[in-house]
Amino acid sequence: MKKSNGLAVFVFIPILICIIFLVYNAYNRAPKDISNTKPDVTIHADSLTFAYENDEDLANKNYLGKLILVNGQVVELINQKDTLLNVIIGKNESVSKVSCLLNKNQIKNYKKLNLGQQVYVKGICTGYLSDVELNRAVILDPLNK
Repeated sequence: MKKSNGLAVFVFIPILICIIFLVYNAYNRAPKDISNTKPDVTIHADSLTFAYENDEDLANKNYLGKLILVNGQVVELINQKDTLLNVIIGKNESVSKVSCLLNKNQIKNYKKLNLGQQVYVKGICTGYLSDVELNRAVILDPLNK
C-alpha cells in the first residue's frame, strides 16, 4: 500500500508542476509584436469606414481579424494615464472613424502625434461598433511603412 502512495506522489508532483508551468506561461504570454509583420490589407481610413458603413457583413469578410495598415488624419487623441492610448483617424465631419487602440509600448510615438497630422497605423481589425476598431495597433514611420 505504501509503495503505491509513493509512486502516485512521484508521478503526480511532476505532472502538477508541468501543469502549473504551462498555465503560468499561457497567462503571462505577451502578444506577438506586429511592428515588422507585413499587413494583409493596406487601406485609407475613409475607405475602411465607408466599407463598414455600406455593407458590414462584406467588410467583416474582407477585414475582420486581419492585420490592416490604415492611413489618415488624426482627429482625436485619447490618453488615460498612459495605459490606454487611442488614436482616432478619419475626417472630423464623418460619423464613423477608425479607432486605433495602441500597444502600451507606443507611448513615445503617441506623444509625437498632433491633431490634423497624417498617420500610418497598423493593427488587427476587430470589427465595427460606431467606429472601425483596430487593436494592438502600432504607429509607423511613413518612410518605413
